[in-house]
Amino acid sequence: MRRSGCLLLLAVALCGCAGSTSTPGTPSTATVEGEANAIHGGVLRPPNPQPSLVLTDTDGTSYDVKARGAGKVTLVYFGYTHCPDVCPTTMADIAQALRESTAPVREKVTVVFVTVDPHRDSRSALRSWLDEFDPSFVGLRGTLPQVIAAQRAANLPVSKVSKNGKTVEHSPEVIAYTPDRLAHVLYFDGPSTIEDLVHDLPILTTGHGFGA
Repeated sequence: MRRSGCLLLLAVALCGCAGSTSTPGTPSTATVEGEANAIHGGVLRPPNPQPSLVLTDTDGTSYDVKARGAGKVTLVYFGYTHCPDVCPTTMADIAQALRESTAPVREKVTVVFVTVDPHRDSRSALRSWLDEFDPSFVGLRGTLPQVIAAQRAANLPVSKVSKNGKTVEHSPEVIAYTPDRLAHVLYFDGPSTIEDLVHDLPILTTGHGFGA
């Protein structure tokens, strides 16, 4: 991850892990306003409402993302464990940012990883993979139609399996839902940095500047 520039307009298409091709979809657009807004991530104008998202966690139980994240910042990322680049680096960066954050901030942040490859990502495989980054990370899976519906509800392009059947083209951003249950900020692999997350998380957890 690298530092993003001010007033950079980020239109997100699908990210193809390993040999990417930009596939048109319904993009999420964010303006990176940096210091002018005291937020280093991409600020959504207007923010997106947090959708209802209920999938199955790695224990095999139903997990309601909105209900379980009440009063917290919920970082949501759609990816898959066989991803060779963007997914592991993104999870590693989030884990490092949390390690560099204070305990009170960490307690108010929930990280949710939704697999876009449910056929290969079993509950045990997903749990083992996430544990390499942070055991507190929540792993969710569902049927392919459920995952597609979840991406659409989150205003993301729908992931697509590549022709070789091994890689999945998917949206690369981390969605930050704040305690007001709105997505005000996006983080992107490349433009966003660990330092950006460390800087922003205390602001996001308090809701300062977002009407909380």
